[in-house]
Amino acid sequence: MVRNRFFFKTLLKAAALLCVVLVPVALLAADADAAHVEKSTGVYVSQLVWAVGSFLLVLLILVKKLIPPITAALDKRAEDIRDALAVAETAQAEAQAMISKHEAQLETARAEAAAIIEEGKADALKLKDSIVSSARKEVEAVEARSRREIEQAKTAAVDELDRRAVEISVGIAGTLIGKSVSASEHQELIQERLRDLQEA
Repeated sequence: MVRNRFFFKTLLKAAALLCVVLVPVALLAADADAAHVEKSTGVYVSQLVWAVGSFLLVLLILVKKLIPPITAALDKRAEDIRDALAVAETAQAEAQAMISKHEAQLETARAEAAAIIEEGKADALKLKDSIVSSARKEVEAVEARSRREIEQAKTAAVDELDRRAVEISVGIAGTLIGKSVSASEHQELIQERLRDLQEA
């Protein structure tokens, strides 16, 4: 509405300026044609009155009929632009808020992922330590069992060796007691007895 008033004031100033300029121009034109004074004064003044009257009539029609739709269209266009700017500002603010929200969510997800990775590393380290400890215990148990088995086998071998030595000694003694033998016969009896034991 303020724009309409400004436009009308400007238009009226232009019309007044045009009237102020046209009247002296018309009078100067009339003076220039001084030879036809009797005829020109009446004709030029009446033409000037008709020209000014026509101009004012056209100006009045423009102001009443043509200018209001133009100013209304300009005002509507300005209002549409203001509305579009307001919508754009609102959309920009919402987009900025969503960007901030997504950035915060992304940062939270990154922190959670880092925590999960660290937790996984800690769990893997615990599992590794547990497996190494279990394997170490198992190796120690196998080693202790092997030592026991070796010791038992060694004891059994020594016992077997003692038993055989006793058997050999008893066999040799029994043979010697049963008859007197020479050194070579004695050696032959030992060898024979060892062969018997090896076959058994």
